[in-house]
Amino acid sequence: MAEYVPEGFQRITPYLIIEEADGFIAFAQAAFGAQPRMLHRRPDGRLMHGELDMLGAVIELGTPTGDYTPTRVALHVYVPDPDAVYAQALAAGAKALYPPTDHDYGERSGGVEDAWGNQWYIAQVIDAQRRQRP
Repeated sequence: MAEYVPEGFQRITPYLIIEEADGFIAFAQAAFGAQPRMLHRRPDGRLMHGELDMLGAVIELGTPTGDYTPTRVALHVYVPDPDAVYAQALAAGAKALYPPTDHDYGERSGGVEDAWGNQWYIAQVIDAQRRQRP
């Protein structure tokens, strides 16, 4: 990776503005095995800036303040066993969008929505041939 990108980061890093960031961190740990890298707090204890190691990538997050309002995003995550991670996410409080399903584009995936409105598409490649470019 280029020397201007911090170690462990990809060049494009999701940044979520989350109300109740501590609850989101607990969800990410239970559902996806996330581990905090850094949690920098404001004097009132709210998260100013945080970084989570999650599934081999980094997700950044903070709580809303001033012009920064909560965000809702869709994240497509690749895992070795989407059925197990889908079940973990539901057990951690996510709402089911659709169960793990084999798709004609060569993936098995299921979708969930967390309590903050973020959608997670939990996937595994099952047929690399169907994922080829035209």
